[in-house]
Amino acid sequence: MDNFAYHKENISEFAVISMINYQRVYRLLLDELDGGQINEQALYGYHSMAYSTIMTMKSYYLQNDILSHNEYDIFFEKASQFSREFTSSREINRSMQWTFGYYNELVESFNELASLLELKPFNVPK
Repeated sequence: MDNFAYHKENISEFAVISMINYQRVYRLLLDELDGGQINEQALYGYHSMAYSTIMTMKSYYLQNDILSHNEYDIFFEKASQFSREFTSSREINRSMQWTFGYYNELVESFNELASLLELKPFNVPK
């Protein structure tokens, strides 16, 4: 296995795990919007796991120049935007409209990265 393939395999795992957890956050927020009771601890737990995985992924990326592609930077920025909006909206108890918009952008940026890494894309919500 060449050096790029090795790093691509490792960083792909971080990307997928973070998106799975961001998707869980999104689905819980949708449940809440539909009037369902949600487990706040689970909501924040999934968000925490997603964000910490993104930060680990970013550290790994910055230590391995061979991975250098703009798709990573965009993905990291969209993840940060979503996380900031999510926590801000929860803090002041405002509508999740912007949060959902940032989630869509996050999924789109992941799908661009997924194309580079040869991963299965996530569905962008409508």
